Amino acid sequence: MRLFAPSWRKFDAEPAGFRQFDYLSDKDVRPEWRQSSYPGLNEGRKMAVRFYWFTAELNNGGLPQYFWNSSGAFTSEQIADFHLIGCPEAASVLSTAAQKVFGISPPPVDTAERRRQMDSYYGTHPFNDDDDQERLAMLQGKDDLRQETDQLGGQQKKLAVALCTWFRANPQYFTRLR
Repeated sequence: MRLFAPSWRKFDAEPAGFRQFDYLSDKDVRPEWRQSSYPGLNEGRKMAVRFYWFTAELNNGGLPQYFWNSSGAFTSEQIADFHLIGCPEAASVLSTAAQKVFGISPPPVDTAERRRQMDSYYGTHPFNDDDDQERLAMLQGKDDLRQETDQLGGQQKKLAVALCTWFRANPQYFTRLR
């Protein structure tokens, strides 16, 4: 065994949550993703990719950005992932947010269709630089999903811990760690 080989022992030594997630992503998920693309990944690695994009979009532009970008295509799977890892409250918040904007949960998988529906809901592109988004949403009487974004933002560490606990219990998905 190489001295610096990725291992579950090293994963376990990282602080619980995002540090463990980053270790697993760096040592296993990203190398596999580069080799095979998203559809070629196994389900455990797909969960990691979905969570990565969920948190990236949530922290950058909130749920409107998550739904607007290609990451929104994963909403159904992200809701299922939250249930699988024992976080039904996060699944419920994400589902409720989707229902507010799209009238259904999950939203359409097709990015163009999601964007069309978001334009229709907000009356404009949700990231219009010419106007303050909060004022625009209030004027239009539309929910800007700030409450749901804040709720999920506050649960991120808990979600990362639960996800890493699931990863650790299912090592067969992460074969680069020994």
